[in-house]
Amino acid sequence: MSRQTITPTSRRAPLFARLVPPLVLAAVVATFLLIVLGAVVRVSGSGLGCPDWPLCHGRLIPPLDVPTLIEYSHRLAASLVSVLVLATGLAVWFGYRSRPLAVSLALLAVALLVVQVVLGGVTVLLELPPDIVTAHLGTALALLATLMVLLVVVVVSPVGAAASQSLARLQRLSLWAAGATYLLMLTGAYVRGSGGTFACLDWPLCQGGLLPAQPLALLHVAHRYLAVGVGVLLAATFLEGWRQRHVQKALGQASLHTGILFGLQVIVGAIIAWTSAAPWAQATHLAVASAVWMGVMTVAALAWLPAMTRRRLEATSVSAHSRERGAGASAGDHGLGDYIALMKPRIIVLLLVTALGGMFLAAGGMPPVGLMAVVLVGGTLAAGGANALNHYYDQDIDSMMRRTQHRPIPGHRVLPQRAFVFGLVLNVLAFLVLATFAGVLSAVLALGGTLFYVLVYTRWLKRTTPHNIVIGGAAGAFPPLVGWAAVTGGLALPAWYLFAIIFFWTPPHFWALAWLMRDDYAEANVPMLPVVADERDTAWQILLYTIVLVPLTALLFTTRTVGWVYLGESLLLGGVFIAYAAALLRDPSRANASRLYRYSLLYLTLLFVVIMVESVVML
Repeated sequence: MSRQTITPTSRRAPLFARLVPPLVLAAVVATFLLIVLGAVVRVSGSGLGCPDWPLCHGRLIPPLDVPTLIEYSHRLAASLVSVLVLATGLAVWFGYRSRPLAVSLALLAVALLVVQVVLGGVTVLLELPPDIVTAHLGTALALLATLMVLLVVVVVSPVGAAASQSLARLQRLSLWAAGATYLLMLTGAYVRGSGGTFACLDWPLCQGGLLPAQPLALLHVAHRYLAVGVGVLLAATFLEGWRQRHVQKALGQASLHTGILFGLQVIVGAIIAWTSAAPWAQATHLAVASAVWMGVMTVAALAWLPAMTRRRLEATSVSAHSRERGAGASAGDHGLGDYIALMKPRIIVLLLVTALGGMFLAAGGMPPVGLMAVVLVGGTLAAGGANALNHYYDQDIDSMMRRTQHRPIPGHRVLPQRAFVFGLVLNVLAFLVLATFAGVLSAVLALGGTLFYVLVYTRWLKRTTPHNIVIGGAAGAFPPLVGWAAVTGGLALPAWYLFAIIFFWTPPHFWALAWLMRDDYAEANVPMLPVVADERDTAWQILLYTIVLVPLTALLFTTRTVGWVYLGESLLLGGVFIAYAAALLRDPSRANASRLYRYSLLYLTLLFVVIMVESVVML
């Protein structure tokens, strides 16, 4: 693999630029080893070898018993990862300032590191609750993925931007493969944390059958079946990657090696059952799974690198055009109203409604008024901060679109730097408010939503793929989790159903809006689905997502946290939603798209209001 030529941005830039590749590689290796060591901690039962945090038994140098030394070595490895990630962030900041993607990835890695450290402390202080342990692993995997993508970006020379067309199928497959692999690993961690590993000690059957009756065994089997589905998806991804090896040699190598690793992972999974869940087999299972995860992210990064390069060049051209248009205009701050506009208050209202829905559902009725006030304040600050950062990063796009060119930054009423600082300050305040009065988990989830919205959706997906809102919509699904965690201190299945409802609601809602604004998006060269696909294909996608959404809302009824009134209302509201989507398919007009968009807002609001009302009625 050849190195890219870096344009120095200062006298120190060449030195820092040379440091970046070895630092990123060291951080990747150290993070991988940290995850493996974390698996050793879990399977050896050493999770509370150090029962306090950040010290161990109140000391810097702990007692010399085996569980303590295992846990303490994990913490030392975490310290090494922290140093390497922070050093990488500094080196990228000073050496790769002309590479926005590399800077964004480095900042994301530092942010994930902070979340990971906080979750590590919470895990110990709360004595290893399965939900927090799973979140701890999930953040570590996200950090590993971010570093892996960063490594590809700074080491691999991208092929011509035209190659992104031949890689279109692999790009789609790799995104789904990455998401499915991540979900598979998280479910595996939850199975281990809940004790489900020992529920099925035979393979490929479980307790002699395909669907055991015992809940933990059923959970274990669900993980196995998910692994089969993920395996099929990975096979398709790796075959396509191998087929495209003529475009990028590294693609073929990464696809082949990762495919071999996944086959090894299946064998290790069987060995766990055959050895009665021997600790060494469990640790090896997670180690190989982490290696597969690294391989999947490498394939995805290589597939997307040409598209990301093309979008970066186009964004630079748009930004230059924007600066030319704005030359001579006076830029300055015009008052409080513009800063409120940066927060996008209308969007915040809907997000707060969903957060309250999570609180009412978790409380089984009316949550404490003080706690609701904290979540409302913290949620407003977090969402407003995320939206302000969105304004900052999208200023080039906003200046090209009629709908957004009068926003505070492109309208030259707020300086971009001040908008950026404003967004950061709001997020810091949100974290402090939620962590102090609602719990650390709520604060971490709110911060996670901001990071996903700003760095994953705004900085990456929005500018590179028509599937941007499909994945990026997860950012708007965090508020119910924040509300649920504020009430219970953890997460449970009903909260994840609320997350999934918003996740599947977002594409038809946003595609209807993009349908109305597609000329604007086309002018700004943003590949929203209605821009790159014809009307009929877009309408079909909207209808399909709506059809999936409606039964998903009904599944919440199976948790017995809502009653028959909710079930009836969800089916009624969903039926109307499907009717509007079908009308758009029959007549793809702006009028039908507008009606669908307006109803989608009403739909989600009414759905969560029904949840809140019925929670009180059931109590």
